Amino acid sequence: MASFCSRRKFIFVGAAGTVAAGFVAIAPKMMGDGKTVKGAALVAEHSNLLRVIATALLGSALPPDAPERAAEIARTKTAIAALIDNLPPLTRKEVSDLFALLSIKPARALLGYGGDWVDADTSKVAQFLYDLRDSTIGLKQQAYFALHDLVYGSFYADPKTWKLTGYPGPPQIA
Repeated sequence: MASFCSRRKFIFVGAAGTVAAGFVAIAPKMMGDGKTVKGAALVAEHSNLLRVIATALLGSALPPDAPERAAEIARTKTAIAALIDNLPPLTRKEVSDLFALLSIKPARALLGYGGDWVDADTSKVAQFLYDLRDSTIGLKQQAYFALHDLVYGSFYADPKTWKLTGYPGPPQIA
């Protein structure tokens, strides 16, 4: 019985230590230096994360041709940067905090995705995103919807993308 308790305590202390280490690593980024978060800098810093998340969320809405797909993802990331710049300062900070959290592997693992962003498997990232969406934990759902809205809003803001999905555009008012 004693070894079970000490083993449980060892696992608990290890998990708590991992969470604490993740917080120590992310705390300086989350506290910030009082400067306004710039969308272009944020997108550049988290480029791989956004590339994979955009690919996972948009899926077949992206062009099938690899160079066209890459160009569309680059355009979407540029639009995400512009969208972030148009958000209120507190919301920009929250987006920055979300990206910072997702950039730390132990924090990502606690959310349900332990892989890296550079060579991520799109289907695993899509499953991670859908697990966030379907979670009973409100903060996980908020993280999903923030990523969803940034990506979809930026992608579909360009009328050129409507043709890719068969959307004829908004109704014309006479």
